[in-house]
Amino acid sequence: MGFEETVNKLSGYANDKYPVTTLYLKLGPRERGNFRYTIKLKNLEKDLRDEIGRRGLSKAALESVEADLSKIHSFVDSASDLSECRGIVIFSCSKDGLWEVLKLPSLYRNQLLIDRSPVMGQLFKVDDENRGIVTVLIDRKKARIFSIGLDGSKEILDYFYPAAERSTKFHNPQGKYNKKGTSLAGTRNFSQGFGEFKFNRMIENEIQQHFKYVTQKLKDYCRNENVHWLVLGGTDENITEFSHHLPTDMREKLAGTVTIDLERVKPSLVTEASLDIIEKTRAERQKMLLQEFADKLAVGYAVDGLKPTLDALRNSQVRVLLVEEGFSQPGFVCPDSGVYLTDGSEKCNGGGEPVPVTDLADRAIEEAFNQGAEVEIIQDEPYKKHVHGTGAILRFKL
Repeated sequence: MGFEETVNKLSGYANDKYPVTTLYLKLGPRERGNFRYTIKLKNLEKDLRDEIGRRGLSKAALESVEADLSKIHSFVDSASDLSECRGIVIFSCSKDGLWEVLKLPSLYRNQLLIDRSPVMGQLFKVDDENRGIVTVLIDRKKARIFSIGLDGSKEILDYFYPAAERSTKFHNPQGKYNKKGTSLAGTRNFSQGFGEFKFNRMIENEIQQHFKYVTQKLKDYCRNENVHWLVLGGTDENITEFSHHLPTDMREKLAGTVTIDLERVKPSLVTEASLDIIEKTRAERQKMLLQEFADKLAVGYAVDGLKPTLDALRNSQVRVLLVEEGFSQPGFVCPDSGVYLTDGSEKCNGGGEPVPVTDLADRAIEEAFNQGAEVEIIQDEPYKKHVHGTGAILRFKL
């Protein structure tokens, strides 16, 4: 089952009898060093057990969660199941036979939660940021184009320019000149030099035709697909020459370039290199968004803190949702209106008892995506101080 099919299945799943256990576990290079992710999982499990003790779950529900945790541990302990990804998400409800694992190219925070339905806010964020990535590997004879998504990388073009099969060195058809110069030597040398010049011009023209053809193939693909990011790989010289052929709309999608050998590279390495480039580009963009947030907060076109953010989401005001990495807060939701509450003493308008929610930050992320808003997870420590848990840049003021 592919990523989209799995997400569609999980989005409609809910169980009021047995909780769904959700694990998000980061598996980047830092977390893999000395198997730090196993220590993190143990700490997450300890925190979850403390929460379970306060939840008053039934015996059957507790047995289901314990079975989930045992199965999750067995999966994580098998290192072979954790290859070629920077994170995993697991959804499990043992008493109801639910077990889904997705490998992810990035994650923003570790989470281990139980709720009546799968906790999917972070999954939506990862999906949004890793859709529509295209990487072009180019040299003067060949091109490979990869489409990268949550189902992995797929090679959509492996092209070798036919004219490139012949030699790119000039060979004088008259052979070498061994005789001493005559009165015609100057003419012969000029003719030989002109022939070499014409040959080199022909080769250069064929290279540009090759670049033009690859650009057209790229345009055709982008016309039919929703491409957000473009990465170019090869030597600096080839990337520079090829980039001159790109139209303006493609240049605007260019996240960066990487030096890479397109003959030997594996698709998994293309994915890793591309994600590294895009991560750096997003970091720069995030700095600009935080400056915009600070400027607009002063004039009322931004809000800071969880409750004001939830209020803005309820009014469909949010253009960009900002969430501090690691921020989590339980709360409540009114079953009839869908309004989220941060305090259990608050009452639902129109009656009805508030229903506990495991993580309001995750619900805010889901709601933001439902409204078509952007979501930014603030990961760098120096920038976290700008946002108190959550914040938002607004479309309009009320």
